[in-house]
Amino acid sequence: MTRLRRLADQLLSFGAYPGESDTQRGKRRIMVAAIWLASLLTIPTTLTDLGAERFWVGALNLVTLAIGLGALVVMRLRPHRFAPIVTVIFVTVFTVQLVQTALLGGLFPSGLVVIFGLIIVLAVLIVFSLRAAFWWFLAFVASVVYAVVIPNWIDPVYVLSNPEGATAFNVVATSTVTFAVLAYFVRQRDTFQKQSDDLLHNMLPDSVANRLKVANTMIADSFESASVLFADIVGFTPMSSGMSPPELVGLLNNVFTTFDGFVQDLGLEKIKTVGDEYMVASGIPGERPDHAEAIAELALRIRDFVAVNEFDGHDIRLRIGINSGPVVAGIIGSHKFAYDLWGDVVNIASRMESEGVEGSIQVGRATYELIRDEFVCEPRGVVSVKGKGDMDTYFLISRRHDVLARD
Repeated sequence: MTRLRRLADQLLSFGAYPGESDTQRGKRRIMVAAIWLASLLTIPTTLTDLGAERFWVGALNLVTLAIGLGALVVMRLRPHRFAPIVTVIFVTVFTVQLVQTALLGGLFPSGLVVIFGLIIVLAVLIVFSLRAAFWWFLAFVASVVYAVVIPNWIDPVYVLSNPEGATAFNVVATSTVTFAVLAYFVRQRDTFQKQSDDLLHNMLPDSVANRLKVANTMIADSFESASVLFADIVGFTPMSSGMSPPELVGLLNNVFTTFDGFVQDLGLEKIKTVGDEYMVASGIPGERPDHAEAIAELALRIRDFVAVNEFDGHDIRLRIGINSGPVVAGIIGSHKFAYDLWGDVVNIASRMESEGVEGSIQVGRATYELIRDEFVCEPRGVVSVKGKGDMDTYFLISRRHDVLARD
């Protein structure tokens, strides 16, 4: 099975080139698959026509087969010429079926050979555009009219002994190619859709992403009680001055990827990173009564983890700030969407971090009141917070059950 998949992938790789977009890759592979399948179905009819002394009908099939397979070779040698190569194939198939219809005496005497024009319409719709497919569909309708009236103009050169059998074969062949192309197209579409959805859901909360897909409008939700955490790497600017850009980004990626794992385990919502600052919210977009306890647990986990681990050979320390209360969360603007938070709670949480102490978790009084029964906190005293004046703050020390277990 693995060998068959490898062979199929090689056959569908004709025309691939570096930097090819996913959309173009999907279109090309669909077209290549249709050419291979149509070529295989052309072989038996060609042999039948040649064996029945319908030389020109068989010869035209050979021409179509040669052009189709030749196009694959050219596509491999000149991958950027995909559009004109495919157009040549379409024109060739369409012209050949018109000539064969005349040679065999019209629509039904020819075995309904013009039906292959529907495959061209489908292929144009997938590979090019709806507008192009519309014009090809008109050409297909014209070919059917032509097949009906052509017996009034010229006499057939060949007569099929079993036109009903030829009609059945052509209908089955057309249906087979159409089904195969559509099935592959649906599979490719579903793959691309999943990739797009996964990317969107990695950027936005699931519920918000779903709402945004339904209606591309401003989203602003109020939450009466939520908690916000900011974490910042202490001394990051002087530390980064001795690092190359790739090393700097790699370090931040390792640190924040670790934090992401904790956030996911606790069911919290990562909001964003700004430089070396990491922002998380709890209680949004889904409300939860234990939002303060959950974000306190996160703060302890990331504090304790970085205290005993190095990242790319660097020993880092954090300042962490937390605050709780009402917030507004949502998306504004029309481009480059980002889920964000607004309100005094957010500003104070940021001040809890910036006015904090290295290696500590500083929380506001609102958070302290919510977590005091489950977590051990120590008063820091009054801290002057820019824009808010003097505020009582506390240091989050540990989980209360950890202290009881030690005692």
